[in-house]
Amino acid sequence: MPQLDRRSFLKVTGSAAAGAVATGCYRYSEIPQKIIPYVVQPEEITPGLPVYYASTCSECEARCGLHVKTREGRPIKLEGNPEHPVNRGALCARGQASIGHTYSPDRYKGPMQGEDAVAWDDAIATLTAKIRANPAGTYLLGGPTGPTANRVIDGFVSGVGAGGRVVFDPFGSETLRAATKQVFGVASEPRFDLSGADLVIDFGSDFLENGSTVEHARELAEARSAREKKDGGARFVYVGPRMSMTASNADEWIPTKPGTEGILALAIARAAVDAGAEGEALTALAAFDANSAAEKTGGEAATIERLGRAVARAEA
Repeated sequence: MPQLDRRSFLKVTGSAAAGAVATGCYRYSEIPQKIIPYVVQPEEITPGLPVYYASTCSECEARCGLHVKTREGRPIKLEGNPEHPVNRGALCARGQASIGHTYSPDRYKGPMQGEDAVAWDDAIATLTAKIRANPAGTYLLGGPTGPTANRVIDGFVSGVGAGGRVVFDPFGSETLRAATKQVFGVASEPRFDLSGADLVIDFGSDFLENGSTVEHARELAEARSAREKKDGGARFVYVGPRMSMTASNADEWIPTKPGTEGILALAIARAAVDAGAEGEALTALAAFDANSAAEKTGGEAATIERLGRAVARAEA
C-alpha cells in the first residue's frame, strides 16, 4: 500500500469536500464532471483573478456596452462599459439580470423538437427536409435584432426561398417605429438628445422606462444639472394620463384624458405662437385654442397658455 503524504491527503480531502457540496446542490445526474473549467489553461488567465471582456447587451435595441467579469472562464458579473458612447458605464436592471440567461435551468442547451431534446445532426436533417418540401410555407420567427444580424437572417430567408420572417417584440414598439419612419424616414426607435435642452415637454413617452433608458436618463440628468447650468437646469414637464416612473421624475405632471396628448401638444404650440414664437403654422393651429383643448383633454387653459409661453422663451 503506497504511503499517504500530506499533499496527497489534502488533495483527497479537498476533492471530497467539493464533491459533498456539489452533491447537496445537484441531482446525481447533474453533478459536474470537471473540477476545473479549463483543460488547457490559457496563458493570460491567472487562477483566482478575474478577467474582463468587452461585449454588447442584447436586452433591447439600445445595445449598451458591457464589461463582463469572468472567473476561470465563467461570467459572474455584468457592468456598463465606461467608454461606450450610449451608456457610459451605466447598466439598467434588465442588463444586470441578463447574466441569468447563462445559468438558467430552463435555458435551451441544444435543439428541441417539442419538449424533447434532439441531436444536432437529427435537427439539421429534419429542418432541411421540411424546408425543401415547402420553402414558401417556411417562416422564421424571432425577436428584434441589430442591423448585422438582420442581414444574416434576411440572407438565410432569401437564400432558402422561405415565405418570410416574423419578428415578435414583447414590448410592442412597432407603432413607434412606424411613426419614426413617417417623420424621419428611418423605422427605428428614436433616441433623444436631452443633454442640451432647457425645457423638456414629454407627451406620454415613457423614455425612462422604454427604449434607450440608460442613455436618456444620463442626458436628462446632464440637462437638469444645477452645477453646470446657471439657471438651475432644464425644466421637465410630463403630459399623460398615468403617473408613470417617467412622470414621477418630472418637475410637473399634467394629467390628461387617454389619447388626447396630441390635442394638448397642438394647443401648446398655438399658445407658443400667440406668445411670439416664430412659426408659419398659425392658420393650421387656429382651431386649437387653450379653452377648447382644456375641455377635450381635461387640462387647464391657464396651464396650456403658461407652457406655450415657456416654449416661446426656451432656446432648446
